[in-house]
Amino acid sequence: MKILYSLGRFLYAVPFLGFGIIHFLRPSNMAKQIEFLPFAEGLVYITGLALLLAAISIVINFKARLTTLLLALYLLLTAVIIHLPDAVNLVQGNVTALLKDVGLMGAALTYSGILKK
Repeated sequence: MKILYSLGRFLYAVPFLGFGIIHFLRPSNMAKQIEFLPFAEGLVYITGLALLLAAISIVINFKARLTTLLLALYLLLTAVIIHLPDAVNLVQGNVTALLKDVGLMGAALTYSGILKK
């Protein structure tokens, strides 16, 4: 059972590692999604770093409960601010992204709840 927990923890961290890397590879493209916010490209770098640190935190199981709660908040904000506006108009990529964010948010909340025990 411990091996499944470790594997699940690693697999859950992989997308956040990838998302974090993408934030650094395409910051100007990502900043276009939040150009209505001040310092948009800077926010892309900050959230990219936060996602990389979250992935590491989950893998090494350091402050993982706090990390997953903060990830859930980040995913909620991302879903509502970036993906929901176009998802209500049934723009395919944004519907998929919204559902992905909701699923990852649910997993983050579940994981943080398990760690509380």
